[in-house]
This record gives sequence, structure tokens and C-alpha cells, in this order.
Amino acid sequence: MSDSGKDIGLNYRMAATLVLLSAVPLLSLNMFLPSLDIMARDFRVSYDTMAWAISGYLASTAVFQVCAGSLADRFGRRSVLTCALCIFLSASIGCAVSETYLAFLAFRMLQGSVVSGMVLSRAIVSDLFDRKRTAGIIGYIAMAMSVAPIIGPFIGGYLGEVAGWRAIFFIYFLLALSLLALVHFHLPETGGDVEHSESSALSSLLELLSNPRFLGYTSIMALSTATFYIFIAGIPLVASRQFMMTQAQIGLGLGSITVGFLIGSLLSGRLLEFCSSHAVLLSGRLAATIGLSACACALWAGLEMPMVLFGCTSLVGLGNGLTMPSASASVMFVRKDLAASASGLSDAVIVTAGAVVTALTGYVVKTFPDAMALVGLMLPAATVSLAISVWMSFNGKERTADN
Repeated sequence: MSDSGKDIGLNYRMAATLVLLSAVPLLSLNMFLPSLDIMARDFRVSYDTMAWAISGYLASTAVFQVCAGSLADRFGRRSVLTCALCIFLSASIGCAVSETYLAFLAFRMLQGSVVSGMVLSRAIVSDLFDRKRTAGIIGYIAMAMSVAPIIGPFIGGYLGEVAGWRAIFFIYFLLALSLLALVHFHLPETGGDVEHSESSALSSLLELLSNPRFLGYTSIMALSTATFYIFIAGIPLVASRQFMMTQAQIGLGLGSITVGFLIGSLLSGRLLEFCSSHAVLLSGRLAATIGLSACACALWAGLEMPMVLFGCTSLVGLGNGLTMPSASASVMFVRKDLAASASGLSDAVIVTAGAVVTALTGYVVKTFPDAMALVGLMLPAATVSLAISVWMSFNGKERTADN
């Protein structure tokens, strides 16, 4: 436990605040998606133009993640969180009352500031606990926040039908107000006693990018998350073309990987109570790689059925749920004085990698809309992440740091 955390316990109110800080960015990403077509008609733009509300938002989150982490290492977690939530609150009102598409898009990109909650909630946990305990708590937080992408589109779709799409952005405003109150009353400053680096923000980021341990864990997370992005980007077309599935059936199939992640996050928290973080991380990468290998073999043998595809890819979600908490915690303990910077920078790399593989997947499955092509994209990412995990596990310096 860091010095800043000696007199601070993680009570239920503080834990709930950290969960909500991690979940609201996911709600901000997907709760309005069912209304996207109606919004395009209201703003008199094409659907692909309206889709910039997603890609532009993701691009802005990468910038906010890096900035929030660097600023929090210098000025504290609470002050940066408060500023970020105030920006999100104002931007949500702006989105709700926008009369033109360009105004909406500008406010929508400012909403990306809410991702600071996800970055700094992990940094706060690392301020209070050692590496292994941090990984366990992050696993439980990830389990709780994984409910958000499951219920978000459902709630947003209902609100859109009953009150119109603008009501969704007023809900974001209310969520921002609630988070501001929770941060003020239940979230103490945890980073004040950490000895901070005196180098500039840019120098600190370059130091992290040149650190083999940071690059190793960030690569593991980026490749693990890439399998998820490939799946969600390609499965709608593959499922409809190859398996003739309806939209409702495709929705259930998309949920399989998220449910797997929820279970994996829960198992991660439990396993870290008596296993090393490297053992849990390796088990996650093995589960994902074995699942995709089995799927490729089954498809090669002619078992081209939705049950085979979704059953095997649910192991990818399980593996990612086991992997991410340990890797996230390890990234922040590479340089304890730059924990928030490391959290933000690694998240920015993951989002950027996700954008690249999403574009690549769209091109590939448009040309080859079948399950084997989809698995063929996912399997190399899982295999390389497993190889890096094995290398990190048997690296002498890293094993010393883990202990």
C-alpha cells in the first residue's frame, strides 16, 4: 500500500464511485446507438456521416486519456476528475440542444472527457494497494462495469422511443451531476503523497514508451482487446450472410463475448487471492487462444454453425476478463510515480489499435464474409499476446517486480 493510502480504506461507497466512473464512459459510447439512424434523419445527414459520432468520440477519448493521466500525476486525481466531469456535463447539454450536425459533433467529441473516470479509477486503486491486490480489485470493478454495455443500448432504445434521442443526452447530464457529487463526498485524494517525476509530461510519456515492461503489458492488452473489436466489427455481416441470422439473434451472439468477459473478470478477482498475477494473465491468454484454435479446427472440419462460433469466441471474452485486470495493474506499477500517465497512455494505445483493426476487419469481411476469415483475423492477435505473456512471465526482472 502506498503512503497515501495508509489511512484510506476502500469502503462500499468509494468502490461504487469507482465502478460508476468506469461504467459511465461505456454508457456514453453505446446508449444512444439505437437512435443513430433517427438522429441522422433529424440532422439531415447520411448514416455514415452520423457514424462519426462514434469514431470521433473514440478519437477524442484517446487524447483525453493521455492528458488526464499526465495531469493527474501532477495535480492530483480529484481535481482532474472534477474538471473532466464538468466538461462532460456541459458537452452533454450541448449535444441535447444542438440544432446542427457540426455543433452536435463538436460537443460529442468533448464528451470523450468522461473517459478520465475509467483511467483514474484504476490509478486510485493502485495508489491504495500493492500490485496483486490492485489487479484483484480492478477485476471486480471490470465485472461490475461490464454490465453497462449490455444494458446501455436497451435503456437508450427505450428512452429514444418514449422521449426522443435528446432525452438520452439529458440522462448523461444527470449522470455527470451524480458523479460529481460522488467524487466530492466519497472519493478522497489518493495521489498526494506519491513522489512524482519532475520531468515534463512529454518526457514522462516517452520514458514509458521506451520501457520494455510497459510496452509488453500494453501490447498484451491491445492485442487482447483487438480480438474483441474484430469480433464486434465483423460478426454482424458474417452472421447475416453465412448463418442467415436475424438482428435479434445477432444481438444475442454479440452479447456472448461480453458475458464471457464478465465471468472472466469475476474469476480474475477470485483467482488473484491465491495465484500470482502472471498465472492468471497466462490462463487468460491460453483460454482465448485455445478457444479460437478449436473454432478454426471445427470450421475447417465443416462444423459451420453459430453455436460453434459463439461458443468458442465466448472463451475470448473469458480470456480477456482474466487478462485485463492483471495487465492493467502491472502497467501502473512499471513506474509508480507515473501510474495515472501509464494508465491513460496504455488506454490510448488500446483505443488506437482498436480503430485500426476495426477498419481492417470491415475491409476483410466485406470481401470474405465467412466465419473462418473472422477467426483467421482474431487468432493471430490472440497467439501473439500469448507469446508476449509467456515471455513476460519468464523474464527474471519482471518476476522479481511481481513478487
